[in-house]
Amino acid sequence: MRTELPNHGDSVFLLLILQYFCLVLHVNIPEMKKVWLVIVLLSLSLFASAQSTGKASFSPFFNPQFKSELPKEVSETSGLFFHNGLLWTHNDSGGKPILYAIDTVSFEIVQRITLANVKNKDWEDVCTDGECVFVGDFGNNKGNRKNLRIFTFPLSAIPNEGDAIITVDSISFIFGDQTDFTKRKVHDFDCEAFFATDEYLYLLSKGWGTGTTRLYRLPKTSGKYVAEVVNGFDSQGLITGADYDRQNRVLVIVGYVKSIWKPFMYIIFDFDENGVKLENRRFEMPQLAGAQTEGICFFDDGRCYVTAETSPTMTSRVFVVDFRKWIDKKRKN
Repeated sequence: MRTELPNHGDSVFLLLILQYFCLVLHVNIPEMKKVWLVIVLLSLSLFASAQSTGKASFSPFFNPQFKSELPKEVSETSGLFFHNGLLWTHNDSGGKPILYAIDTVSFEIVQRITLANVKNKDWEDVCTDGECVFVGDFGNNKGNRKNLRIFTFPLSAIPNEGDAIITVDSISFIFGDQTDFTKRKVHDFDCEAFFATDEYLYLLSKGWGTGTTRLYRLPKTSGKYVAEVVNGFDSQGLITGADYDRQNRVLVIVGYVKSIWKPFMYIIFDFDENGVKLENRRFEMPQLAGAQTEGICFFDDGRCYVTAETSPTMTSRVFVVDFRKWIDKKRKN
């Protein structure tokens, strides 16, 4: 059984629920003032606690900027990368084997790239190292897949305009620490997030069983491999997307807490596979409660797009998060 550490996001999430029910139940204004007084006092208490534990240098809350709903054609958006001024995404399991380019002003689809002779068994993320595109067909909800794959092709194969069909190479792999391939709901061998460095591909597991994540490493060239664990941490939730800024060595991760659909992010400076340290780097997003956050990618120095697929309480949509002040603070230190 996993024990979650208490954090500011849990408290804010509960407070927002309290506020919501006060409005729904038509609590009168004087009573609402009392509620807000409790909220303010509790928030101050939490902030003081953060200072005393040395966690005040990083904000525990984050408020992404809503940009637009997404077209229904990409309602199951699952991965993101940025190229040629466009936001690229794809749908997850059962979708067409297509990468969709979205204009960042109108947020309409302007290009479609079909991957030739492959299927979308369960595409969960996409990334690029500046030279190649990597599409992760490694979703493993039931824990029984032995045909995990990553499709890859040169970034230069994408035309500046118009649709295209592109032939791809394939990286096949299994998880080195998986010995049980029994079909089941609770396990730790699902994967929905990966990113590319100059040397390797790194995969982050989605821990349905423990709520933790493991970091696996793979070569970037086609072939068959065993993905070995190189690190891991208590993510306190399900990891669903990641991206890596190679120039600044900044890794961003997005996910949500299962059952209550509470999104969160991590920002990790000076990424090193042997020294992933996450203290003071978790950001809660209680304003997005109910969103199934799935994809994240940098589009300039310190800013990212985040997408959420259609969920029981929210349509698919895109947000912008701005990490620049934290990156600038890191540079000054």
